[in-house]
Amino acid sequence: MALSTISVNLIADSSITTAKIADDAITSAKLGLTFSSGSATQDGTVNNTTYDMVTGLTIPAKALLIVNFSFDAKSGENGTPGSNSTCAVHITNSSNTPVDSLSGSFMTNENPKVGYRNTTNTLSYFNETGSALTNHKIRTQQYADGDFNSSLITVKYKIIGLG
Repeated sequence: MALSTISVNLIADSSITTAKIADDAITSAKLGLTFSSGSATQDGTVNNTTYDMVTGLTIPAKALLIVNFSFDAKSGENGTPGSNSTCAVHITNSSNTPVDSLSGSFMTNENPKVGYRNTTNTLSYFNETGSALTNHKIRTQQYADGDFNSSLITVKYKIIGLG
């Protein structure tokens, strides 16, 4: 159906074009959104060690930081009891202090006997201040009452600037 058959003087046949639709499309730039992202991994086999997984983060004013993290640990090979374990993830400032006391932890008191314990979680932080937060880090630290035979810590983050 041609547009002219809809209603006379309401929409002209030549008033809507692909170029005009593309020009008026909603984009991240028009909404004022900015994005940055990254990831890091660490072979975290040493007990009670802090790893600075991502450093030098800038969290813009009115931005949302979302961190997804996973901890894949193997303990208890050959039927030997494994470790009670906890892994903590923190978003810290330049003084290594967690922002807003934020931390995510997982894999507590599992006592794995054999094999892997793979766990994931998410941590988020919204910078409500009127200025960017600079030199922030994503830090991880695992604790156990024994050794990790093999482990891998992975963090993935995305910063969405809303202003």
